[in-house]
Amino acid sequence: MAATPQRGANPHLRRRARLVVGSLLPSLRGRGWGWGFFLWGGLGWGSSLHAQQLQRYNPDFGLSAENFCDTICIEVEDDLILVPVQIGGKVYRFCLDTGSSQGMVYANNNISSLVPLGNIISRDANNRVDTVRVVQLPSFTFATQHTPLTVSGYVASLMPRRSISEKYDAIIGFDLFNRGLCAKIDKQRGMLILTDSRQYFQAEEAAGHTLRYKLKWFVPYLYVSPFVRHTDEVLFDTGSAPLYTMSKQSFDEHLQNDLTPPTLLQKILNPKAAYGKNANEVERQVEGRAEGHLSLGGFGLEKKDEVVFLHLDRLKWGDFAFTDLRTITTQGASKIGARLLDYGSVVINPFRKQITFLPDTLLADSVDASSVHVGNKQFSVAFVPDRGRPIVGLIWEGSQPYKAGMRQGDIILQIDQRPIATYADFLRFRFIKGESHRFRLLTREGTEKIVECIIKE
Repeated sequence: MAATPQRGANPHLRRRARLVVGSLLPSLRGRGWGWGFFLWGGLGWGSSLHAQQLQRYNPDFGLSAENFCDTICIEVEDDLILVPVQIGGKVYRFCLDTGSSQGMVYANNNISSLVPLGNIISRDANNRVDTVRVVQLPSFTFATQHTPLTVSGYVASLMPRRSISEKYDAIIGFDLFNRGLCAKIDKQRGMLILTDSRQYFQAEEAAGHTLRYKLKWFVPYLYVSPFVRHTDEVLFDTGSAPLYTMSKQSFDEHLQNDLTPPTLLQKILNPKAAYGKNANEVERQVEGRAEGHLSLGGFGLEKKDEVVFLHLDRLKWGDFAFTDLRTITTQGASKIGARLLDYGSVVINPFRKQITFLPDTLLADSVDASSVHVGNKQFSVAFVPDRGRPIVGLIWEGSQPYKAGMRQGDIILQIDQRPIATYADFLRFRFIKGESHRFRLLTREGTEKIVECIIKE
């Protein structure tokens, strides 16, 4: 979970650690995050800057055009939104991550002419602290359809190690929109529309489902409703794949409010609260609980904690509902992720501080156009590093791998006769969707076993 900025810190450098998840569901209806395993993607960071470092650079950046509107063809891989840019005649792919306040590159990147700007004290999601460098990227140009749009002076954190995902060369954060650009992200049609006109998407905003957001550490937070008469503050985060994940702290508060009768003072101060009004509403939607490790932050593995497996009746985005949704709790903030874009497009308007969801009419419920059926599968198993080896960090008892004999703490020795000596070996293994793989595992008791199961569904 991101820490509170230190006094004198530059909030532009506020970042968090988060997850990339695998194993997608291909169907148009029922798309969700029926994934099999968590992977660390390095999208985002938690960082603070000492006051004496503030004079070393300016985080603002320039744009080459004014009064423009243009379309960029984007690619989507593993729910990552990849935007093509040109630097010195060479094409790179930048990941658009609305959960990051500014850019990020890795120490062994392929981008030349990075200008060092100083160091920042960085704290990842697991509260581990280290120092990372800050650099200025060379000017890059979006591959727009008409008038090229060049960004100059863009600032990024230089991360100490390469992300497990090599699908992109750098990250563009929400500062792109804070700079004064409105955008429409249409994943289904593979396009990103950028404009500096605050009125351009007026028709879409009137027709869609709009939520206002507030900036916390220069990234957008808004409110959704996971339970009846409950609201949850969520980060709109295209760097996170799942449609929705809930903060464990937030879940505990929902559960407590659901079961605790209100005091007279609470009734007066918050008459619309859910205290005692719908007893067991939250607990009824719990599919199970487990303890384990889920995410690998920038400087190490998160602490062991309880994870709650949820089967929500609905998740409401304003007056629009996503029904029959499975999700889990995490140690970080609650998030709305990139799979929102499986069900429609999104308009971001930084001038009004609002995000508008435009549902795909072909996916909407035939009975009620203000909802869509998700019907995704529950989380399966998380693999994390332990002293350089891949282990089962968390597993759901209702999952197919658990029923096949896989258990938390099992060390992976081999997959399909291929030796897995390190966590890097595991990351390089390509699981095939719907195909059963043969694991040779070492248990915590020191015995070996063979488990055959489907990881990527």
